Amino acid sequence: MNRFSRAVCIFLTMLISFSLLCEIAPVTSDASSVSEGVISEESLTDDLFDEAAKKTTKKKTPTTVPYINPEGAELTYRVLTDKGWDKDYTAQGKVAGKPGKGLGIQAVEIGIKSDIEGKVCCRVFLEGTGWTGQAGNFETAGNEKAKKSIQKIKIYLTEKLLVRYRIFYRVSLDSYGWLGWCCDGFVAGNEDYNRAIDAIQIVLAEREKGDVRIPNINSVVSKTSAYYKDASKIRAYMIKKAQSYKSKTSYLVLVDSQYCFLGVFKGKKNHWSLVKFFICSPGIYKTYWNRDHEIGVKSKGFYSYKSQVYWACRLHKELWIHSITYKGHNGKTVLDGRLGARISHGCIRLATADAKWVYDNVPSFSRCILYKKKFLK
Repeated sequence: MNRFSRAVCIFLTMLISFSLLCEIAPVTSDASSVSEGVISEESLTDDLFDEAAKKTTKKKTPTTVPYINPEGAELTYRVLTDKGWDKDYTAQGKVAGKPGKGLGIQAVEIGIKSDIEGKVCCRVFLEGTGWTGQAGNFETAGNEKAKKSIQKIKIYLTEKLLVRYRIFYRVSLDSYGWLGWCCDGFVAGNEDYNRAIDAIQIVLAEREKGDVRIPNINSVVSKTSAYYKDASKIRAYMIKKAQSYKSKTSYLVLVDSQYCFLGVFKGKKNHWSLVKFFICSPGIYKTYWNRDHEIGVKSKGFYSYKSQVYWACRLHKELWIHSITYKGHNGKTVLDGRLGARISHGCIRLATADAKWVYDNVPSFSRCILYKKKFLK
C-alpha cells in the first residue's frame, strides 16, 4: 500500500470515529438526565404519582379507587417505631412507616370516623410472641413497651361498615420490599415470621362502585391485585334465582357461596321480596357449596372447634348459620371476624348482629338454598 492509500484509510477511519462519537453523545446525555430524574420509592409523593406512573409504564391502569376517603367515612392510621409514634395520623392511601430504613413497626393504630354503625379492627403478629387480641377503632395493636416488631397483620371491618365498605392494605417487609394487596381480614406479611413490617398502606373503598381495584400506589408493582365486584349485580342475580323456589314458611334464605352473600326473602314462589342482604363467610369445602336445607333447631350459642358462636340456626347436622367466632366458652373477644370469603369448616358465618336478626326473624322450616355460580368476569 502506497503513502496516498494509507493517508486515505487514516482519514476515513477518523471520519467514521467522529461520526460515531456524535451519535453516541446525545444518548449518553439522555441517559444521564434519566438517571438524575429517577424517583426513589421513599421520596415519591402522591403529587408525583401520576407523572411517575406515566414514565414507568405504558400499560393502561385499571379503574382504581381514589386515595381520598369515600363518602361517609374517614380512615386514618399511624405507627410506632424506634423513633416513636408518628406525630400525625396518616390519610388513607399514604405510607405510614419508613420502607427500607430498618425501622420495624412495633404498634399501629387504625381508626374510622363515621356515623355508620361498626368499626375497623386489626390483629397483629409480634416477633417471638404471636397473634395479639383484637384492637378496635383507634386502639393500639401491638406492644408499646416490648419493642418487638410486627411481622403480620390482618385488618377488617364490623357491622354496617363492612356492608358498605371494603378495606384493602399492603405492607413492606424489611430487606424485602412491598408485598401485594390483601383485603378484609386476610393476612399481610411473611409466613416465615422472620421479617419485620416497616411500612403499611391502607385504603377504604365503597362496595358498590363497579369493579373496585386498588392501584399500585407509588408505582410499585404488586404481585397480586385485590378487587371486589359490584354487589348490586350479585343481589340482582340472587333475587331472580329465588323466584323459582318454594318454602314451608313465608321466608326463604339463599346463600351465595361464590361471592359470599346471604339473602333473606319474604313472600312466596314467584313473588319473593328481598328484605335483608348480608355479607357472609361460607365453608371452604365444595361439598357445602350447593345444598338445599330447611332451618331447624336454634341455639343462642355454643362452643365448637375451639371457638364460641352465637345466634345459631341449624341447617343439617353440624351445618349452621351463626355469628363470627369468639375465644373460649361464652367468650366475648373476637377470634376470627373475617367476612366475605370462604373460610369456615362448612357453617355460614354472619356479623353477630346479622346472625341475631336471622335467629329472631326467620322461622324454623324456612327453606335455605346454598349455591355457587361464578357469573361475574
